[in-house]
Amino acid sequence: MKRNLILVFVTIIIESFAYPQADNSIFVNAIVTNNKGMFLKDVAIYDNNNTLIGITNRDGKTEFHAYSNDTVFFSHIGFERKAVKIDTLSSFAVKDGIYSMLVVLEKKPHILPEAVVVENAPHLAYSNKDIWVSNYKVTNDGLYLIVDNISEHTLILLSHEQDTLSKIKIDDDFENFYEDAFGNIHLYSADSVYQTFYDGEKLNFIYGNDYKTFSQVLLPVKVVTDSILITQKYGLLYQEIFYYKVHRRTKEFGLLADLIGSACEAAKFFWIDVRRDAIIDRVMAENPMFVNPDNVRFGNDLLFLEQDNDVLPNASINEKEIYNNTILKHFYNSAYFTFTPIYCPIEFINDTIYIFDFENDKLMRFNEDGTFVSESDMTFHRTTYFKNIKINNPWDNNIIVDKAIGKCYAQFSTDGIVTLKEINLKDGTIHHEIKLSDHYFPTNIQIYNNFVYYIFIDSRKQMGGCRSLYKMELK
Repeated sequence: MKRNLILVFVTIIIESFAYPQADNSIFVNAIVTNNKGMFLKDVAIYDNNNTLIGITNRDGKTEFHAYSNDTVFFSHIGFERKAVKIDTLSSFAVKDGIYSMLVVLEKKPHILPEAVVVENAPHLAYSNKDIWVSNYKVTNDGLYLIVDNISEHTLILLSHEQDTLSKIKIDDDFENFYEDAFGNIHLYSADSVYQTFYDGEKLNFIYGNDYKTFSQVLLPVKVVTDSILITQKYGLLYQEIFYYKVHRRTKEFGLLADLIGSACEAAKFFWIDVRRDAIIDRVMAENPMFVNPDNVRFGNDLLFLEQDNDVLPNASINEKEIYNNTILKHFYNSAYFTFTPIYCPIEFINDTIYIFDFENDKLMRFNEDGTFVSESDMTFHRTTYFKNIKINNPWDNNIIVDKAIGKCYAQFSTDGIVTLKEINLKDGTIHHEIKLSDHYFPTNIQIYNNFVYYIFIDSRKQMGGCRSLYKMELK
């Protein structure tokens, strides 16, 4: 019996590897966004037989097999289902036998949907039949909710027991929350940011600013202790992360960690090509009859004419010109699709600073003044699978911290079911896990004081669906 099982397994493996050659299927890479250009996670892709063939990751990317002239369907809660024919899509591109597509999904209109927050079963955390929960944030103050009905866009503050403490009408453009390293909650749109403040009686807005200033000054600050501030900076097309520490009293500045991604070398060559094309573009604009780009080589930010080795004066390019040069803008923006930013978050939990270096499989620990304490191997995020067998890589590249009790969880997803795995911060292993099996494709998962919160859209309830905030005790 055991021998027969082994033979069956080997046969399946062999057939799965032979499958692409036998059926002439097309290997497709897809990126899915909304109409604002934001990547959409957990978009399900179905074939003509309504079989699930792919699910997008946190960067909106997925890959699947299809056939020429097939129609595939992209489906996501809250968005219109979209059908795409493989050989007629105008944005379809093929390179080295791999097809690539960019798919844009449109939001579903919602009319008087039902909104609801529910504890362990799970239950609704907020209940109002005429409201759609757009976004939320669980904090020490309580639950901040952005909700919509047919005529109003409102910010509501609830206690942790879901009693309404205060509410204020806000502009439709404000749909996002950000909690800074000091614990302050900010409400922001594409161009403006306001800090929220609850004085015990009502909500107020203070310290309004433009989003550009906010993103340059406050967003880089990731950790604040009594002794230091820690800031984050990306390098090499988001393939390197620098964490710097600044002493709050002496203003002494130093490097805490330099984390390098696996695609760092490829990013270096990509960046050299970008700069070369930009310099040629600028010099040709200034000397259109003088430079033949076919005879130009690049080195040390200078252009050389190969036929006589003359150096073109003033051919170097500085960082400010990156954003003013058409070619550089194009290639720099395309880096988002070419190189996914590495994910190595830093967290301050129970008086210890942790860096989760997922690129190098290490969990690093520092004390409150930024002194290195220890590190351990961390491999729970690594999953191996055969690409030709349609098994999802479950790691969601997402760490969720319960700031009330200092626990940390890793988020995994398989076919729409989310599993939360508690990380042992002493050794970097997983020692407990909970499945959120009551709802498929829950979004915006947050944890506070041993309760998990998430948003779920039940499209079966009323026209346009029911976008509800759920709450469940973790056991």
